[in-house]
Amino acid sequence: MDTRLRRARSYRFVAILTVLLCAGGAVTALVAQETSLTPQAALEKVANYSTVEITTIGRKTGRPHTKPIWFVYDQGRVYIQSGKGGKTDWYQNLQKNPQIALKFDTLTLRGTAKFITDPQEVARIHGLFRSKYLTARMAGLVGSSIGHGEVVEVELAQ
Repeated sequence: MDTRLRRARSYRFVAILTVLLCAGGAVTALVAQETSLTPQAALEKVANYSTVEITTIGRKTGRPHTKPIWFVYDQGRVYIQSGKGGKTDWYQNLQKNPQIALKFDTLTLRGTAKFITDPQEVARIHGLFRSKYLTARMAGLVGSSIGHGEVVEVELAQ
């Protein structure tokens, strides 16, 4: 796929996301234009990707804010985590407006952020991140907080 086509699709994605999230309209399940898979089947195919691009709506500007971050997929659920004790922009954006879009290459899913606070569940999910990401394991050995952030489950729209 040539660069101009990818760029055009990316701009179209941001425009559609902005309208849907800012309007507060109903969140729909799957916007993957190039696949007819169910969201769960599509996620199975991208579960081993290293990053996902998340898009949130800025809590101050109201504009889309996109950032690549780590994620884990477990038992039909997508989890992301914020470093800096929840002080990252995207985490604070989700606290104000929990609507989120996940983009894996050509697959785009929308959902709602659910903040995980149960200590046992948080520990289990941190373990999933350490299992998937060598950097998180290595940093944890020297006391870093990488892989120990505030956990968010993305409840995908059906």
